Amino acid sequence: MGLPAAPGHATTTTAPKNAEYDPPLEVSIDKLTPGVLPTSGPLVVSGTVTNVDLDTWQRINLYPMFGSSAPAMTSDDELAAAIATDPEAQVGVRKTDDPAVQAQVETLAPGESADYTIRIPQRVLRSEFPSPTTGVYWFGVHALGESPDGRDTLADGRARTFLPYVAPGAGAAVDTAVVVPLRGRVAHSADGELGRTSWWDDALAPDGTLGGPLSFGAASGTMPVTWLVDPAVPDAVSQLAAGNPIREIAPVAPVDEPSESGSPSPSESESEDEAGEGGEDGEDVGGATLAPDSTLVRAAQTWLDKAGTLLPDDSVALLPYGDPDLAAAAHALPSLYATARKHPSATLTAWGVEGTPVVASRNGYLDAAAIEKVDDGAPVLLGDQMFSAEEHPDGPPVGGLVGDRRVVPTSTATARGGPGPDRALAPVALRQRLLSEATVRILAAGAGRPAPIVVVLPSGIDAADATEFWSQLDPGLVSLVSLPTIIQSDDPAADRQIDPDDLTYPEGQVAAQLDTSVFSEAGALIRAGRSLQSILGEGYAIGDTVVGEALAGTSYAMRDDADAAPRLGRSRDWVAGQLDMVTLDAPQGVTLSSSSGSFNVAIANTLDHAVTVRIEAATDSDATIKAANPIVLAANSRSSVPISADMHGTGVHNVRLRLTDADGTPIGAEDRLPIRSGQVGVVIWAIIGTGAGILFVAIGIRLVRRFRSRGGNAGEPADEVTA
Repeated sequence: MGLPAAPGHATTTTAPKNAEYDPPLEVSIDKLTPGVLPTSGPLVVSGTVTNVDLDTWQRINLYPMFGSSAPAMTSDDELAAAIATDPEAQVGVRKTDDPAVQAQVETLAPGESADYTIRIPQRVLRSEFPSPTTGVYWFGVHALGESPDGRDTLADGRARTFLPYVAPGAGAAVDTAVVVPLRGRVAHSADGELGRTSWWDDALAPDGTLGGPLSFGAASGTMPVTWLVDPAVPDAVSQLAAGNPIREIAPVAPVDEPSESGSPSPSESESEDEAGEGGEDGEDVGGATLAPDSTLVRAAQTWLDKAGTLLPDDSVALLPYGDPDLAAAAHALPSLYATARKHPSATLTAWGVEGTPVVASRNGYLDAAAIEKVDDGAPVLLGDQMFSAEEHPDGPPVGGLVGDRRVVPTSTATARGGPGPDRALAPVALRQRLLSEATVRILAAGAGRPAPIVVVLPSGIDAADATEFWSQLDPGLVSLVSLPTIIQSDDPAADRQIDPDDLTYPEGQVAAQLDTSVFSEAGALIRAGRSLQSILGEGYAIGDTVVGEALAGTSYAMRDDADAAPRLGRSRDWVAGQLDMVTLDAPQGVTLSSSSGSFNVAIANTLDHAVTVRIEAATDSDATIKAANPIVLAANSRSSVPISADMHGTGVHNVRLRLTDADGTPIGAEDRLPIRSGQVGVVIWAIIGTGAGILFVAIGIRLVRRFRSRGGNAGEPADEVTA
């Protein structure tokens, strides 16, 4: 039997942000054990209550709230509607009649917090849920206290979540892949340092957008987890751990020797306080070298140590290098995908991480043109919001093909977390949303196999209490697997064709794409970097460094950065400056004494490294110019290079000489000169030949005349000689 379609449709609804809801007490649910309505044993909930008011609150009671009076939610649409429910809407009944099932806090001054724990025994659960049915119920905690204005029966603080229940024998557990992203903003300054180092300070912190997901995934222990990695990120963190050095042309160090371009000495480094303050979007903030003992260097090394331990043993899904905006690139620079996919990560290679190539945008959207450019067999992860109810009335498909490209729907609705008003991405809120999604899929499958769940967690995931997420993922609802396990499904339903025209790609997504100028600059930087690499040879890695910077500059993370294109342009200027250190100087003009000849041009290399270049000539069809290619120049040297010329006609021929790399790509240096060919040798020989001919004719005429003169006087007496 084929896999059934995934139930319902994802919406773009997020947890409510009701400006009118401003309670004096904030309540959180930090632990909920177990994560489902138990049929034996208690349900234990704990968290904190915080006074966010200006007045002191006293005699605060915390009560459980049960949504057992309403039918259980059984579809994605109902879950989406619940997420959008106003925080003050009545979704259940508060349990206040049992002093044993509540918690008390005597007093809370402004800004103070207190922990609470409520243990709900089985007798209370059976009373509230006498005949539960498979589905999802509301559960929450209400806080009621006394302020200087008195006390009433309205909740002064609320926390809500979902409490799923699956009856015994209702269905099989759902194959679920939890995908943890390690992707971020990698921006280089003109000289190759990582800019906005304050952003990296925040990102690598335990609760940052790189440190948080790493800690969250690490808390899974032996449970399957899949890391979604932009290979540029570990390379960038490695650069920070090395002191954020500037870009340099240096030979590749042998594997058994340390690189000479490591961390600068403290005397050469700026202090930590001087290390690149962050700036607003659109402002170019240069990087700064870091002291070896700086906080950022230590944080980067800690992150690397942790990632280097986790990733080699877990499932890794590899994004194209730099996480480029593929929707924009498909139109502005179609070759970018292949370049990004092939580009290596030195850090991942050192860790021995190979991974599974995948494509996944940051928000789940990818247009048909971008999908078409995925020509290497990499599966494409698409958010379920791309499968509209109009085109997919039975819900997003389990999987399928767009042409021959594997498509894997992801549950973006699940990744948005719980219903609030407490933190939607708190571990408990996210877990309960995932368990609820599994519940409705089990219901939709009936006796069949439930549709798998792929959830790509947001980078802002809260790593605090992450063990609470993993430890209470009920095995009766979800069966954790790696992403490749779902991708490699052999079910026929995974091979159904999906019409790309049926996929939803809103105009707002088109407007959000990176500008074409970013890709123009990136393409120019890639070409310049490859030329620099070509003339230096295989003993250097500067080309890979520059190409990696160009790819990172086209990331989804740059969509709101007005300085993205100019920043790439400044890096290209740096590369052009290196190429300009190899120069060509031709004579002002050349006159050949015949139709063929040669002359010399001067080439200088002021780089501290040997280079290999070529001279390419451009002229009209009546001339052939050749150089003694290839030309090897030692570091800081000059050379005179012979150029041969073969002229097929008289007159002046304008010739352009330019230096290129091994592939014939111009590297910048060029010169022009006129070459004159007067055919002088031929004229001289013609004159000599004509003169010789005239001479021989004159001699012949004279001889004939003499012969005739002698013949006419034969037999006549000689003249007498008179005095």
